[in-house]
Amino acid sequence: MKPLRRITTVALVMALVAIPTAAFALDEGTTPTTETDRAATDRATTDVRPDHDLSGIKARALEMIDKQLEILGKLRSQIANARHITEDHAAQLLRDISTAADGLSELARKIEAATTVEELRELIEHIGDYKIRQVLAPKTHQVIGSDALVYATGKLERFSSKLSEVTARFEDAGFDVDEAWRLLEEMDDNIAEGYRLASPVAGNVIGLQAADWPDPAESVLSAGRADLRAAGGNVKTAHRIGVEIVHFLRGLIDGTDVAFDTARTDAATD
Repeated sequence: MKPLRRITTVALVMALVAIPTAAFALDEGTTPTTETDRAATDRATTDVRPDHDLSGIKARALEMIDKQLEILGKLRSQIANARHITEDHAAQLLRDISTAADGLSELARKIEAATTVEELRELIEHIGDYKIRQVLAPKTHQVIGSDALVYATGKLERFSSKLSEVTARFEDAGFDVDEAWRLLEEMDDNIAEGYRLASPVAGNVIGLQAADWPDPAESVLSAGRADLRAAGGNVKTAHRIGVEIVHFLRGLIDGTDVAFDTARTDAATD
């Protein structure tokens, strides 16, 4: 066994790279989400009869358009608040959202100007054309989730690298760290699998348009949702294992006078 001074030096290195558990928790706003109201369709006002008041029909149709515009506004906010979405992905999604918003706004103007029931019936049939709930909203959520998980796996890779350096120092100091190496291998496997699953999702779904519903959009979005859920599990597992390694290495030097929680580098958690 190496002298205690050497062990204490190793322990201090361990303290410098210790990373708080919360550092790898995905933000609530960026976790892959199941699409709200995915099973619902963009229902048009089909009960249009000659004896109905035109103003009442228009009001119902415009209300439906307003609800879809509200969804688009929320999607814009989600993109703006997504800390890890790439600039290219954000720009492409915002273009799609603007296209849908412009189309719905133009449709609303035509509905307001309509003078006959027949004209209204034809216009109302187009309210669901943009497939916002079926395609645009879920693909936005999945792109945000994919980019967030890719960022998380990168952060975990840096965490793993630091843990590997520290484990090697403990080994040099004469400690038995076989369990730490085993855990590191398991951690790295989970990181790699999380990246493998999450990384392609954004590219797979971002080009989907309303015309792609139901085929191939439904199957592509379903696959993306499953992959992101699985990748999220890998990321959480990898982080949990990383924390296990920290605790294991700390346990090897129990009884020393090293204050682990007082020395952390900002660079480790950026």
